[in-house]
Amino acid sequence: MSFAIGLRFYRIGIIRKSDKTPMKIGPGAEPCDLIDFANDFAARKREPTVETSEQRTWFFEPKKTNSIRTVQGYINYGTHGFESKFKDVTTRKEKYQRKASDLEEIPLYFQIWVPSNSEFALMAFQSFQGRSCVSFVRSSMIRDFEDKHHGYAMTFRVVASTASFLDTAPVKTVTFFKPRTVKDKADRYLLGRPADDVDYEVTVRARKRGSALSTYKELRDRFPGDGIVEFDGHEFEGVKADVKMGRKRRTVGIYGSGYDAGLIDVSEDVKRYPSGHPEFESIENEVDGLMEDFYHGIKT
Repeated sequence: MSFAIGLRFYRIGIIRKSDKTPMKIGPGAEPCDLIDFANDFAARKREPTVETSEQRTWFFEPKKTNSIRTVQGYINYGTHGFESKFKDVTTRKEKYQRKASDLEEIPLYFQIWVPSNSEFALMAFQSFQGRSCVSFVRSSMIRDFEDKHHGYAMTFRVVASTASFLDTAPVKTVTFFKPRTVKDKADRYLLGRPADDVDYEVTVRARKRGSALSTYKELRDRFPGDGIVEFDGHEFEGVKADVKMGRKRRTVGIYGSGYDAGLIDVSEDVKRYPSGHPEFESIENEVDGLMEDFYHGIKT
């Protein structure tokens, strides 16, 4: 099974702190054209930012784009601070041992699109097998913007979990994945394999063609807050659903580890390099399509 590749989309807005008035974000806007800030921020963050308390690093690697209102490229995300053994996947022989001082770095795609006549921009962050630097980058952008533009605030809202245009989208399948605990000793083995060695999912589908289990909003409202998910007498770590978005059906996280609300799984939709990471043009095309769907859905 290929490593999971996810996308999180955020709606970025600017408000005046004194009266919470939403501001325009395009050319001539007050306090600035947001695309100018985005280009400047990405250019200044080419050197690693070290998140000392979390033992993480990140930095931007901007790439060319055909749109003057778009910033895109990679956020190189690194982790360190723990040891681990690296073994050959076939022979199981140890090849070398990672030290706590070794930095593991992966490229994560990002895109910021700032329409010229709008009150919001859209930003996409990629995750890889649950790894993401969204919180670090988002916090840094907010602080940087507000330091430069006193009296104004930058806001981020998860698009897929808050966009009202998706509320009535039909859900054809719902999948509950990975039991949180195994209560019965007899359940510790699945098809002869230890439970820890397999991914365990339960998928519920609407039986009739054209019918749906629920709407996206109805499903999302059933799993609010923290805790565990219970279904059919078992406890699961999370829930994902097959939801109609624009012209395609997408796997969207509803709740849980690695599939938190609003995460869109594009693992089966992108081409990959031999490294296992998505080809740049492939994931760029997926993001472009979703950006258009989200933008027009929010505007209408």
